[in-house]
Amino acid sequence: MTRYRVVQVAALVLAGLAVYRGQVAWAVVVVAALSGVVGLGVAIPRLRFFGPFVCRGLETPERAVALTFDDGPDPASTPALLDLLRDAGVQAAFFCIGERVAAHPELTARIAREGHLVENHSYHHSHLTNFFGVGRLRRELERTQAIIERTTGVAPTCFRPPMGLSNPRVFRAARAVGLRVVGWTARGFDTRAVDPARIVKRVSGGIAPGGVILLHDGDIAADRLVATVRQLLVSLRARGYQVARLDRVLPSGSKLGERRSEGVAAARAAELAATAVGPLVVPALSSGGAGAQLGGEARSAPQSA
Repeated sequence: MTRYRVVQVAALVLAGLAVYRGQVAWAVVVVAALSGVVGLGVAIPRLRFFGPFVCRGLETPERAVALTFDDGPDPASTPALLDLLRDAGVQAAFFCIGERVAAHPELTARIAREGHLVENHSYHHSHLTNFFGVGRLRRELERTQAIIERTTGVAPTCFRPPMGLSNPRVFRAARAVGLRVVGWTARGFDTRAVDPARIVKRVSGGIAPGGVILLHDGDIAADRLVATVRQLLVSLRARGYQVARLDRVLPSGSKLGERRSEGVAAARAAELAATAVGPLVVPALSSGGAGAQLGGEARSAPQSA
């Protein structure tokens, strides 16, 4: 039973008792309190109010944290971010909007080819998503699953709701499609804040081992995005954190561990890329580690101009 259901039953019982005793005012107070608690549950993923929102991973001796980006792919900013992550030897998870994947398949293919995860962030990213019924939510998820798998060769295993808002229908739809609902541990509110140092400070204040960091690559100026991520990586490493990919931070029993071979994804992505750049070497998570070969004879990734 979810926390929402427990609170709902308790509120109904208390309201019923209040009405039975003729204390209608108290019944109104109980209903109002229930509405407030539900509102908090909708907006705060870490409350896990409606279902198993995954907001952090395991605490390990390596002090690993995961870096995730929402609302892409965006041709105005995502390529510069990918260049930075490649040079830093960092792999991330990109929660992509389905219609943007359809509009920019080559860029999505590059994300997968360079060793990052491409996950589900709905097809339209509507601000009304939280009012959709289960059927419409499921269609949004399935359409995004299809376009990402067609583009990268791998179907997503995780879903992050638009704006992070949730309700019982979100979890029912995600479960029907076979997706885990993933939130975050720390965020920088980078869609509103413009100072990279301030964004990094906000993220740093909420991070802990096993943490999941939320930033955005969609609709963010490329120079600000790169400056923010560069400062964040320096800050994290100075504090002894290792930046690992999401599927290596979340518990090993998650569906992320059932992902198909990365080699299949890379081959499919390379096939769909607009320009043939040849096989790439994906940097290991630690800066000094060996690279993972993605098809053919390994060679160094080309440096951006």
